[in-house]
Amino acid sequence: MADFTVWETAPFGATIDHILQRYHNMHRAQLDELVPLAQKVAAVHKDTFPAEVAELLSHMKNELLSHMMKEERMLFPMINQGIGHGAAMPVSVMMHEHEEHDKAIGRLRKLTNNFEIPAEACSSWTRLYRLAEEMVNDLTDHIHLENEVFFPRVLAS
Repeated sequence: MADFTVWETAPFGATIDHILQRYHNMHRAQLDELVPLAQKVAAVHKDTFPAEVAELLSHMKNELLSHMMKEERMLFPMINQGIGHGAAMPVSVMMHEHEEHDKAIGRLRKLTNNFEIPAEACSSWTRLYRLAEEMVNDLTDHIHLENEVFFPRVLAS
């Protein structure tokens, strides 16, 4: 888990910029590589690779892209305009979606045996699990920053 103490007092605009650069941009890049890589591994290793991994990553990508777009187009502009305390409903929606992301993370961890690389894994399969684990760790930190640090500050403003 990352150290979020700096974000407990940082200006909201700085926190938003950090979230956009560190997490939103990173998730897009990670998922742009993960989804086709998972599809490739699923096709090559039909008998041993859990096909649901590719489907789940594709679903996670769609959900996360939609979620980030809502933050970028609606919630973050509201916060930047000083309407933080009036953003209770959008924040509630984002937190509910975070719960759904957490469920998907749990499912991905289960399907991949917590990203344990099987003995028969090729280099693509190995890369997939390493990148998926990195994405999950980043997404977990992202959700924690928003739910536990940023959103409570915004709603209290």
